[in-house]
Formats: sequence, C-alpha cells, structure tokens
Amino acid sequence: MNRQSSARTLQVMGVLVFAVLSWRRAVSSDVPWWPSVLAAVALVAAIAAGVWWWSRRDDGKRRRTVTARPGWHTQAVWAEETLGASLAQLGASARKVRGGTRLTFAWSASGVEVWRGDDVLLSRPWSQVWTITATTGRAASTGNPAVELVTRESVRIVLVPTRRPDGGMLPASASQVDALVGELRAAREAAGSAVTPSHDGTS
Repeated sequence: MNRQSSARTLQVMGVLVFAVLSWRRAVSSDVPWWPSVLAAVALVAAIAAGVWWWSRRDDGKRRRTVTARPGWHTQAVWAEETLGASLAQLGASARKVRGGTRLTFAWSASGVEVWRGDDVLLSRPWSQVWTITATTGRAASTGNPAVELVTRESVRIVLVPTRRPDGGMLPASASQVDALVGELRAAREAAGSAVTPSHDGTS
C-alpha cells in the first residue's frame, strides 16, 4: 500500500473509532443514539466515496495518456522512496517525486519511460538499461514486490507495480512482478540491445 493509501486508511480508522465512541456515549446516556450513528456512517461513506473518486480520476488521466501514446505497453506503479533521488541523479525530474507518487511505467521497442500524467519524467533507450530484476520496494512504510532497472550510469530505478496494470489500490504480487521482469527482458532482447550482466549473473 502506498503512502497516500495508508493515510486514507488511517482516516477511515479514525472515523470508525469515533463511531464506536459515539455509540458507547449514546447508549450510556439519555440522548438519542441514532443522530451520532448516522453522522459517523455519513463520514465513513464520504471518505470512501472520496477515495474512490480520487483513484478513478488518477486512473482516468493515466488511461487518456496511454491512449495518446500508441505502441507503448504500460503498467501503473508507485514511486519507490528512492526514486526521486535517482531521477535527480539523472537530471530527469523537474519536480520532486515522493515515495508513493502514482506514476506510469511504459516500454516499447525503443526503450523505457516513466510518466506522471502526461509528463515524461524519464526516458532511456534499451541500450542504456543494464539490468532488470525483481526486488523489494518501499513506496510507504512496508516493502512490496518491485521492479529495479539499473541504468548505464549505475543509477537504480525502483518502481512498485499495482496489481492491475491499469491502476488500483493494491500492490502486485511477487509472481506478477516476476512476470513483468520477464516481459521487460524479452522486450529488451527483441530490441537487440547490448546488455551488461549483473554481478549475480542475472540481467
């Protein structure tokens, strides 16, 4: 779960605690119980609707960007907490990218890109992608299966994919990330790029 999702979850938990406390107060006094319960339910519903709307809005923007870029394969991702520093090393980001930022990872016959909305934060040809491996990335307080690309400059680009390629609130499983790594390696090999092996013998 990314940092933004964690914050929303904490908000929902806070509202639920408020609802329980309101219920206990209501049943222990002569004040009617139903106004407090209705208020708590309305708050929970409003937060849930807000989370749903925000997610749908971001996913809708991403889909419009994908439609405008035919020929690219895409995967919705969250920025790993080190991604901002990595982009800065490559001189590739005009704005700070925090861990948990919703992004799109894209690849084609020409190479790989990282998009934020319709802005291209990073673009590298396959010849400049030395290794592609599965790793663990921290987009929030806990680690999740992630993809790591190492560039010619020895800069690590770590992204945490979502379970659904088009977005959503859940992180991808380890097997899904392994499949994505295999797909990326196949795309790089098909492009005929020169590859430098990693230290552990994988690439």
